[in-house]
Amino acid sequence: MNDSTTYNGRSRPRAQSLFEYRSQSNAEITVTLLDRLIASQAISSASNETTDCSDQADIIIRTGLRRTIFFIIQPIMAGFFIFPLLILFWQAGWNFMVVWLETPTNQHWIILVMLYFLAQFIFLLIYLNQDHLYDYLHKKKLNIFISIVVQCHNFIVSSTYIIQWVSMWTIWDRYTPADWLLMLIISIAALLTVIGLMGHPCDLVCAPFILSYDSVEYNIRIGSPFLTKNISECFAHFLNYMFYEYIIALLSILAWRGSYTLLDVFLFPKNPLMSAVSSLSLGYPLYFLLMYTQSSMRKLSQLPIITYLNYPSLICNIRHLTAFFTCVLLWRGFWLLFDTYIATMTLAIKSPYLFYLICMFISFCILSLLRTASSINGPMSHMFDQYDLYPDYPNCYLVEWFNQMKKIDHTSSKSSKNTRI
Repeated sequence: MNDSTTYNGRSRPRAQSLFEYRSQSNAEITVTLLDRLIASQAISSASNETTDCSDQADIIIRTGLRRTIFFIIQPIMAGFFIFPLLILFWQAGWNFMVVWLETPTNQHWIILVMLYFLAQFIFLLIYLNQDHLYDYLHKKKLNIFISIVVQCHNFIVSSTYIIQWVSMWTIWDRYTPADWLLMLIISIAALLTVIGLMGHPCDLVCAPFILSYDSVEYNIRIGSPFLTKNISECFAHFLNYMFYEYIIALLSILAWRGSYTLLDVFLFPKNPLMSAVSSLSLGYPLYFLLMYTQSSMRKLSQLPIITYLNYPSLICNIRHLTAFFTCVLLWRGFWLLFDTYIATMTLAIKSPYLFYLICMFISFCILSLLRTASSINGPMSHMFDQYDLYPDYPNCYLVEWFNQMKKIDHTSSKSSKNTRI
């Protein structure tokens, strides 16, 4: 399978993995910019941010006031506003499933197995039909219809992930020993296995480090780390499905379960409020430190003395593991706050199903209005960041939102001028 496929006279790019290495050297970027400058002579560089609309998808802007503003605001908005809404959706769906599984008719192990394979079957359909849906939406010109289909797709994928994780997590809780040391050993083994398979533990890192913008390009086709050739697209998607949903997903659950249990045992186990505050107090400083130092750490790892000693991969993996543990701290902190102060409300006790459905609906609607509901499960393929703000993790939601608003304003102003003429 080539890197791109032609359909209806257009080229459909291969859906790249979120963390597929695609960075260019400074020399390559310089040559590209010079080629464009000589060819078109239409790029104004007064503030290093004014580029032609057709070039914005390819040029990396590394300086400028706008880049600085995005760099400062994005982690703050992601960590304090969008991330709690993601937690609300996930925990409401998770608690809905747990309450349903605690009923007498649903406590048998076969129910958990059936739920797990139901989720896997839905994922199989999503993987195998992604190209058909992608091509179908690209033929449509009605933006409202496309937005509705994308949001429905986001909701189905997010809900399916909840079913997958709840069923597998519950199976491990019910039918494996509750020894925290054993869980921790299994968690470490899972982390090492992921690093051995992928070369990095990036796939274990999630929100708030990774956010997505709701669009056909980022949410429909699923990125793959494999460069496959001479096989059909359908079979390539099937291989990607088997690798991620049966291997990486299981390893991720084991890694999260052991790390989470370790905090449950040692971080104020008898005081949920103190435990939650401690988790957040430890998690947020690490989160902001890792977000704001990505570029500087990448430059440091590229220094000759570091490169010659073959340390870049070691430094990167340490950062990714720290980011993973930071995710565990932040998710656990908000999760405990939810269980302590929201899940104990009167409506949650009397009508848990209704309460959790309302919570899911409210959080998903707000995220949909913000055009980042896909952040619940993350972007399906690589998000290009023209400002190269956070090279380790795709977190350019504000940049995408701003660019789309500019396109809408440009289109509306152009149509109004045509109307006057």
